[in-house]
Amino acid sequence: MGSGTIRQVARRRAPERAEGSPAFEVAEAKLFRPPIRAGIVRRNALVERLRMSETASVVSITAPAGYGKTTLLAEWAERDRRPFAWVSVDEADGDPVVFLGHVVVALDRIERIDPQVFEAIGSPTGATQGRVLSRLGSALSTRTRPFVLVLDDLDRLAEPLVMDAVATIAGSIPNGSLLALAARAVPSVGLPRLRADGRLIEVGVEDLALGPPQAHRLLRGAGVRATKAEAAELADATEGWPVGLYLAALSLQEQRRSTLPPIRFNGDDRFVVDYVRTEVLARLSRERQRFLTRTSILDRLNGSVCDAVMERSGSNRTLESIERQNLLLVPLDRHREWFRYHNLFRDVLRAELARREPEAIPELHRRAADSFERTGLLEEALVHAHASGDEDRAAELLQRVGLDAYRVGRIATLRRWLDLLGEDAIARNGGLALMAAWIAALGGDPVAAERWAAAADDVRLVGPSLRGTASLRSSEAMVHAIMSRGGADAMHHAAEVAVREETGASPYRAAAFGLLGLATMIRGDDEVADSLFAEASEVGLRIGGMPIASLALAERSLIATFRGDGAAADDLAERARIAVHDAHLDEHITTGPVRAASARAALRAGDHEQARAELAAAHRLRPILTWAFPTIAVQTRLELARVHVGLSDVPGARTLLAEVDEILAHRPDLGTLTTQAVELRSHVGSVRSGRSAGPTTLTAAELRLLTFLPTHLSFREIGARLFVSPNTVKTQAISIYRKLGVSARSDAVQAARDLRLLEP
Repeated sequence: MGSGTIRQVARRRAPERAEGSPAFEVAEAKLFRPPIRAGIVRRNALVERLRMSETASVVSITAPAGYGKTTLLAEWAERDRRPFAWVSVDEADGDPVVFLGHVVVALDRIERIDPQVFEAIGSPTGATQGRVLSRLGSALSTRTRPFVLVLDDLDRLAEPLVMDAVATIAGSIPNGSLLALAARAVPSVGLPRLRADGRLIEVGVEDLALGPPQAHRLLRGAGVRATKAEAAELADATEGWPVGLYLAALSLQEQRRSTLPPIRFNGDDRFVVDYVRTEVLARLSRERQRFLTRTSILDRLNGSVCDAVMERSGSNRTLESIERQNLLLVPLDRHREWFRYHNLFRDVLRAELARREPEAIPELHRRAADSFERTGLLEEALVHAHASGDEDRAAELLQRVGLDAYRVGRIATLRRWLDLLGEDAIARNGGLALMAAWIAALGGDPVAAERWAAAADDVRLVGPSLRGTASLRSSEAMVHAIMSRGGADAMHHAAEVAVREETGASPYRAAAFGLLGLATMIRGDDEVADSLFAEASEVGLRIGGMPIASLALAERSLIATFRGDGAAADDLAERARIAVHDAHLDEHITTGPVRAASARAALRAGDHEQARAELAAAHRLRPILTWAFPTIAVQTRLELARVHVGLSDVPGARTLLAEVDEILAHRPDLGTLTTQAVELRSHVGSVRSGRSAGPTTLTAAELRLLTFLPTHLSFREIGARLFVSPNTVKTQAISIYRKLGVSARSDAVQAARDLRLLEP
């Protein structure tokens, strides 16, 4: 219930694009196009083929490690008139927010991207991926300047949601532009359809392998004197594998050989392990070997972190020397401050470290964690702390960074970290269990929220407070209040604790007042609740806590409606709606009551079209309005049901009341909300309706599925994303078609867009 910025390995902030749009702190190294090393073999024919393509929209460059995929892309970028947006993919891109954030920033630097795309990506708790991709696809298809978007090292991704995003991007590339994908294996991003349509250029091993003339030029560029016959012999021995030839050239620089190296290259990594060990590392000093193997634990390295890992000084000079020696060190910025080892070389060095000094590896990771923590790079510190075997330290670091990641929508990153630690480690750490419960509750996952809240009950709360909160006691109180654990009285007590703890300038003071307002409201004291919501909105607006500020304004509007003050209710609803718009909170869980208050205001004004628009926006939130946050989940549905009744849509109201019953089955004691549900159910039951089930009777589960229908995914693939069977998906899809009055998936998508249940 706050705001933040996307936090990455990066150091430099990309400029904000529009007032109110999120500022992405990007990893500049990921957007840096690698320089072309002197002495490379130019791929003129391949580059011309890529430059001159007129019908393709996607280029797929697929080959094992060491075939020069990145080098080909860099050479192409150097010689093409079109600007290149470059993203080097890494494990952090398993989070769709991180991946799409970097893609959008890279494209924005070529030609300005619609600020709404940034808004969707930077939405607190994350917008639905369908909404982000809809906006990004629209922005791509309407660009006026041809471009090339490069996604290098795509094989480092395994997250299905990110691959879905790549497929959507591939389908949105405008004429004259290209999406270039480089990977070790053919990525599953809808390439067969592009191939059938003649919109795919494929570059493979046979295109990238070097023949004898190219091998001779490579050896000559590396400073190795070799005859054409010797070059042809090496090309045959390596089967044209560029990295094999390159390593052979390094070896020949040290000692002329009259026969072939004893190892025959064929593109298999295990041959490189043996070759690097015997022909590259063996010729270096013991000190240099030690530096290379020990620093290979780092995904990115600079002089400072290498000094810490090696417990010595002078690593900057060592890195400069390694780069001069062409030991497969790749610069990550123009200042040559940060580097990485070539992926293949790094893997070999790590294997060698495990063979030589396995007992040293945990200590090396501990030193790396210390260094990253000292410089404020807590995410990297977390990863290395875990790799060192210190789970308690990793858990403590996650407590410190978790809520920041949540506030900018990096849910996938958080899940990866939690999976990394494992359920046992989380259950042992009360603070971490609270954080997991908090995130699950505000993300609409009631089962996980209840599991982690119960785990926190069973252990002593120790360690640092969750980032920004006054204490773990306060965090526990806010989690219990959000989830209404123990009923209305218990919620009120927990909220009082939070208000006492979160004093002064605490960023969670507004949230504490808002929760106490909700607890007071369901106990029937609207006057006191209104004053608490007034305090929550005032503090929230002052400190930038827009989710709770907009919620509090909406609650005040609904209270004013209940006491018959329509003018005040309309004014407060409009202020809440503006707060949601300006802070890009359209898909935040706390926006449910805002939409409900706005719908009631529109209905009061006789503006039925606007009332239906607010209803549609509210219905998009229903999948996350669960019994994890039962007060606003039930309240939102009750208020929406009243609007449906006012629009003579009794079936829509009944659908909402059925969902209210499901929530109350888990949280029966919600005070006045429970009473209101009984009364409204009785009223709706007495109203006759001749209307058949239509779009307003879509269930929360069907609305969740609806967001996947515009994608390329099959029902089986959608089921895997939603953790349900293909039969369940099929049954829900048929129900969606029936309620929308269509018979095909594409027609359902169009109908949902017309009804504003999906973005245009």
